[in-house]
Amino acid sequence: MVYSLLTNKNALHSMKGEYKFMKKKAIKIAASTAVAASAFVAAAPVNKADAAVNLDQIVQDAQNAGTVLKWAISVEGSADYVTRPYAQYNAAKKAIDAADKALKGASASDKLKYEARLTDPKIQVKRAQAYIDAITSSEKIKELTANLNAAVKSDDIEKVETAYHKATAEYRKQSALLDRVYGQSTRDGIRNAVKPALEKLVAELKNDVTVNMLAKGAAADVKAGKTAEAGKKIAEAQAILDANVLKWETSLQKSVDDVLTSLPLGVTSVSRVNDTSVVVSLNKPVVAVAASEFTFDNGLVATSAVLGADKKTVTLTTTKQAAGKTYTVTYKGTTAQFVTPVDPAGNVSIDQAEVHAETTQGIALVATFKTKQGTANNNPVDVTVPAGYKVTSVNGATKAIASGTTEQVSPVDGQIVVVVTADDVDTPATGKKVKFEQLTGATGTVVETKESGKLNFYKLDDVEDLTATTGKVEYVDAANNYFVANTGHKYLLKSSGNIYQDTNNTVITLDALKAKLSKGDVVTGQYAKDSSSVLKLALDLVATAEFELDQELEENTTAFRVAGNTITFSGSGEAGKTISIYDVTKLRPVAQTKVNSNNKWEVTVPVDPTIVAGVDFSVRQAASVNEIAPDYAAGLAGATTPLKVIAGTFKTNGVAPVAALSGAADASLNGDKFTYTIDPALGDKVVVDGTSSITLTDGDLTKATFTNGVNNTKIEKVTDTTFSITFGGPVSIGGGDGKLTGSLTVSDVVGVKNEYNLKLSTSGMVNIFGY
Repeated sequence: MVYSLLTNKNALHSMKGEYKFMKKKAIKIAASTAVAASAFVAAAPVNKADAAVNLDQIVQDAQNAGTVLKWAISVEGSADYVTRPYAQYNAAKKAIDAADKALKGASASDKLKYEARLTDPKIQVKRAQAYIDAITSSEKIKELTANLNAAVKSDDIEKVETAYHKATAEYRKQSALLDRVYGQSTRDGIRNAVKPALEKLVAELKNDVTVNMLAKGAAADVKAGKTAEAGKKIAEAQAILDANVLKWETSLQKSVDDVLTSLPLGVTSVSRVNDTSVVVSLNKPVVAVAASEFTFDNGLVATSAVLGADKKTVTLTTTKQAAGKTYTVTYKGTTAQFVTPVDPAGNVSIDQAEVHAETTQGIALVATFKTKQGTANNNPVDVTVPAGYKVTSVNGATKAIASGTTEQVSPVDGQIVVVVTADDVDTPATGKKVKFEQLTGATGTVVETKESGKLNFYKLDDVEDLTATTGKVEYVDAANNYFVANTGHKYLLKSSGNIYQDTNNTVITLDALKAKLSKGDVVTGQYAKDSSSVLKLALDLVATAEFELDQELEENTTAFRVAGNTITFSGSGEAGKTISIYDVTKLRPVAQTKVNSNNKWEVTVPVDPTIVAGVDFSVRQAASVNEIAPDYAAGLAGATTPLKVIAGTFKTNGVAPVAALSGAADASLNGDKFTYTIDPALGDKVVVDGTSSITLTDGDLTKATFTNGVNNTKIEKVTDTTFSITFGGPVSIGGGDGKLTGSLTVSDVVGVKNEYNLKLSTSGMVNIFGY
């Protein structure tokens, strides 16, 4: 009767309720029956008639063994989350191997028929492997929990920290194995037996361990003279202590207080409120402050200081801050910087939306140019077409601008219309922009630069076999029924005639496919533009589909550049999910934040300015809300391509500028030319805007500003690493005695930057003299 139950699916289901009390015993008997049947068939005589019968029986035995295994790893069967079903697993593997060997001599039609019957037993073997691995993993998690509990009982925070790090690191690896178990109820049963206990313990200890680490790190920073870093760690530790009740609160508070006592008073950060107000954060409380204790560079002055209720924040009122300028505040020998926003030029406008088309189509770009007074500006414009693209017409007339070249174009009534296409109809061109540079004249300097949005030209394929590699989705346009994969190739989704499947091989509708399909998914199958396609959603990355990073490289650059020693990453994502920032070399997250309810996120991380080659960062959104961030490794699912970030000031080489004087020294700058060389340490290339200016200050605080193109002053790029200033008359001068005399300090430079758009710092510019 047991054998008939296993070989007749309908009978099994109909009698399931009646024989529930016999289920476990029946499964055990069936396993031995399947093995015995396998051995019996293998010994049978071989002739054509018997061979067909034997082959059918061997395959049936494999199916029976697979069914037994299926119930052994299911909570609806005999699965108890503890016992590893080795006997059923080995019996199924043996029966399947016997069937595979028997099929080697079978006809093509028999192979197709019987291999289809072997699909489910083989699936059960894979699921059993995951089930057995999960039991092993659950035992390891229990051991981690026990070790961490033992450390807690020792009442030694250092032992707790060691056990905590070991537990959380190993947990990330082991919990992944639990998630591979097939069947929601079985998977939940294994996970719920071990995960909640460790997760609860980790959550309870997280704040204690974090404060202990911060206190030790701050103490090390104080010894190394890194007072600003120490102050930030102490502030973070104290904030955790203030907001939570900790198990080792008394000893941890003492550790924090001891470091705070040893910490020299200083500023940790400064943030701009508006153009006449900033807030300075101190590393420890003070009794009182005075505005005179805070000094700024670039002529900014603190006029009042108000100490906050926490005794560690100071609101400073300042004189008016200039736009687009970096200011440094100094307090008790420590410094911090802030940057004021740049006033937008607003004289060049172009649609910056991303556009998608086919390689046989054209995209029209409209750029509008105005003077500062708002009238049409018809000065020449350099139009740069990136490699892989070309311009076929300008302002309605046929005109070619070749791929990867720049050509000067004259606006008509302040407007330029160019039609852009792919350079080759058989080659996709994606992700690049057309650049427009407004000039002061035919041979003039650049006044303003704007780029179009990203232009994407996709190759429409006729027939394609999509694989796990070529079918990775790069873009989806659900409204227009297509997706892009295989590096810029376009695939149409038809509402009729095509067959679509989900990850479980279930046939689904086009609308259901489009609802699931997103960037990062994988589509496999046979695609045909003009006939029926069979497409399967082989990988559905729902968790990371809406994750985006704002930061990207400028064209022709290999790194992202910051002037200070931090970078603020930002982007979009799924509300509530955790964003992890990875330092690729450290193989672990260095910062985390949550995606806001408006689907935006932002987090600031340090960048080591001593690493001249730059630091590689990768960013990842958690697969689930409560996921513990995994260690970084090559190919970490959902992580962005590493972005190289270089920290360092864009400055000159600190050498006195080369002077070309107009005749003998006459104590007048008029007509004198000075050439500065850029510091070669970071490989910066100089860029000079047409509206650049320089401000000089002498010993009696006379200050004068000279602007390019005004009163015969000329500021221009000489080589990639040098720029020159030919002085004419100043556009403004005041203070002191109203005359520039003696050694002149460069107090500000506007419009001179590097290829990463970083403003030139005046800190490395040697004084001008001998003019």
